[in-house]
Amino acid sequence: MFFTSFNFFLFFPCVVILYYLIPHRFQWLFLLIASSLFYAVFSWGYLLFLFVVILLNFVIGLNIYLPNGQLNRPVYLSGILINILILCFYKYFNYLNIDIKAAAGFLHLHYPDSVLNIIFPIGLSYFVFTSLSYLIDIKREVIKPESHIGIFASYFLFFPKIIQGPIERAGRLMPQFHETHIPEAAGIKDGLILMAWGFFKKLVIADNLAIPVNAVFSDPGHANGPTSIVAIILFGIQLYADFSGYTDIALGSARILGFDLTQNFRRPFLSKSVRDFWTRWHISLSSWCSDYVFLPVLTYSYSLKKMLKKTKYLKSLSAEKIMYVVAAFVTFLIIGVWHGVGWNYIVVGLLFGFYVSFDIVTRDIRKKINTGTGLLKSPQVFTAIQIFTTFLLVNFVWIFFRTANLTNAGLLIRDLFHGWSYGEIHGHYMFYSRMGLNGAQLIAGIAATVILIFWDAMSEKKDMFERIYQSPVYLRWAFYYFITISIILFSAPESRQFIYLQF
Repeated sequence: MFFTSFNFFLFFPCVVILYYLIPHRFQWLFLLIASSLFYAVFSWGYLLFLFVVILLNFVIGLNIYLPNGQLNRPVYLSGILINILILCFYKYFNYLNIDIKAAAGFLHLHYPDSVLNIIFPIGLSYFVFTSLSYLIDIKREVIKPESHIGIFASYFLFFPKIIQGPIERAGRLMPQFHETHIPEAAGIKDGLILMAWGFFKKLVIADNLAIPVNAVFSDPGHANGPTSIVAIILFGIQLYADFSGYTDIALGSARILGFDLTQNFRRPFLSKSVRDFWTRWHISLSSWCSDYVFLPVLTYSYSLKKMLKKTKYLKSLSAEKIMYVVAAFVTFLIIGVWHGVGWNYIVVGLLFGFYVSFDIVTRDIRKKINTGTGLLKSPQVFTAIQIFTTFLLVNFVWIFFRTANLTNAGLLIRDLFHGWSYGEIHGHYMFYSRMGLNGAQLIAGIAATVILIFWDAMSEKKDMFERIYQSPVYLRWAFYYFITISIILFSAPESRQFIYLQF
């Protein structure tokens, strides 16, 4: 079920009440049943499939090391391969199926129409990455394999994070299932406020901004430059509000139950570089890729150093920088294809890989330029330029992330350079009106966006929730009422699916 559905508003309070009423020794079982029911709303069949994968990983985890303490490499590698193949099969079968049909038609071969499209199980990408990190951490001896199959299954299926993350490491979350959880007023209050803030982000900001964004992205090639720029910027904000809103609801609901999940966002609009952006955006994914892709690739790529006869290559790039570039491109390509199938996602990965590589390769040159121009003498101006530049670079990538394919992305980029006369600029509002946009919805979404950006800016040095708790009682309750009334009055007329559910 979705967090924004009416079913969840009935489901969650019942889970919380019953969870704290039953004895500790049965809490894991209750959470497993509740999480299974939560996922079964989407598909009973795929729930059974996930149980099979859970059992498989449980057995593999117990057998990665032999009784004599030696690594059982065939078992370990088989576990890694099986999980990757499961993800690739469900994620790419339909895409390959289309290509196979096209190739069969070109070769005048019979390809049965009875071959069905495979429905991608919700949350499988997060599920598989969780499985991979569990097996790799056992191999690295970071954790020991879990011997309790029930707690192991509860960890994988925990309903706040099963469908859209965060990607929780076993060493951080699984021990919490062994702890005794009792209702605590502070934890429940924090969780409720965090959930309310998440619903505000999703229902008031993301769903309202989706209307003008969809109007442009669903019909590329027919908007003018100002309209396209507005839509691209609003999509970046919509994506953040949508995904971080889900994360806040997940973290808040887990906290009410006594669990602490990973913070997945840390004010990404204040990023000073694209590298900094990926330490603030989808943190559980970026840290996963850093630990299990980037660092291993960087380590193995040190063999390139032996292939370079001189310390310098091309007179400007050191061997270390070349290895960094290789590791960055491999990592971001995996991040790109993790998000979806298609050349547009590959371009997303390549662009982010280029940005990060350019950052490290030109660091010394840019430092000299910034020193020579005197920018470093004005830290506030320099920081503002860094944040603005990063914002533009990331929003350009979102064009490829949001469009269905490279053709549509090209059309939208072409739109950016057309329609800058006075009459055409004046007509951009009429474009939105024809698409059914309500002015009040746009105003509500933009006003809420200003609040979100202000919140993030004020939270950079001190967490805003701490500020609220330390404020006078009338200010605290004014904030609570404001969020509640905004959700009631200014939520979009139609709640939309969370964007990251498709990944």
